[in-house]
Amino acid sequence: MKKILRFNLNKSQVILLTEVKKGSRFKVIRIDEKDIRTQLLRFGLGEGSEAVCFERLPLGPIVIKHRRQEVAIGREFANKIWVEPLEE
Repeated sequence: MKKILRFNLNKSQVILLTEVKKGSRFKVIRIDEKDIRTQLLRFGLGEGSEAVCFERLPLGPIVIKHRRQEVAIGREFANKIWVEPLEE
């Protein structure tokens, strides 16, 4: 059974990137690993950045769209990125 981790931040729900639905906008709240944080910063993504879940490939990466670029993030990395879903 898969355990889903969540926490609340100022009455907002914060979830793992792996839980974001296709087409949903979100804001990056926390990145648990320094190496992942460094790699994402190279793409202009960091804590506080807003993006859209562009595609969720079955058993594959999650593709997010940030500004004018698409970035594929493996599920192992996505399980270490906490995001806040944004209302459309």
